[in-house]
Amino acid sequence: MTRETKYVQVARGVRERYVKAAAPHTLLPAERELQAEFGVSRDTVRRALRVLADRGLVYNVQGSGTFVAQRHDTVKAPSLRSFTEDMKARGHRPQSVTLSCHMVEAPPLVARDLVLDAGAKVIEIRRLRSADGSPIAFETAHFLPEAFAQLEPEMTGSLDAQLRRSGFSVESAVQRLSATNLTKEEAAWLEVPQGTAALRVEKVGFTGRGLAVESTQTLYRADRYDFEVRVER
Repeated sequence: MTRETKYVQVARGVRERYVKAAAPHTLLPAERELQAEFGVSRDTVRRALRVLADRGLVYNVQGSGTFVAQRHDTVKAPSLRSFTEDMKARGHRPQSVTLSCHMVEAPPLVARDLVLDAGAKVIEIRRLRSADGSPIAFETAHFLPEAFAQLEPEMTGSLDAQLRRSGFSVESAVQRLSATNLTKEEAAWLEVPQGTAALRVEKVGFTGRGLAVESTQTLYRADRYDFEVRVER
């Protein structure tokens, strides 16, 4: 059993046993109690609690412990859909060009998303996504190194297909949407003036086992792309 599997299992166990049925702001058992209950190390318990905190399920108060977080209503997209599938559904001809693909030290936000230690290595893939020959999105994706059977410099094939072959298929994701203004480099790739408004979509992808395997930031041209979500009462 890998260390990653252990802390993911502990996170799932804590969520099922303590978080789901508890009222907001309920104090969870102490780390040493969870350590004894699940038969794991203190470090594994801390990583598991960090996973739950990153997903907004618990929060920590220094000197007091970890508490169940207040639940929030969240609007969710109906399904996971790749850029290629999205563009085809909109009636466009999608294209993708890999700008770079190599191992890097995980940036702080990526390390947080993927629950990695400082200095850990990840695969970084930057791609320019186009529709009907016109650039529409600038994408920077980071993956766990073990998520790919082999690292191909061009990465011309489907990343989803390669993840499936490696046994790390993304089955669920958390997405964050925000507005931003493009830097000089980002604007150059998207062929718009520096400072142009854009839609930033940040995604953390999880396997069916709950392992965070992907952290992606995609910048969309605001004049070429919108995000639609169906909501029901």
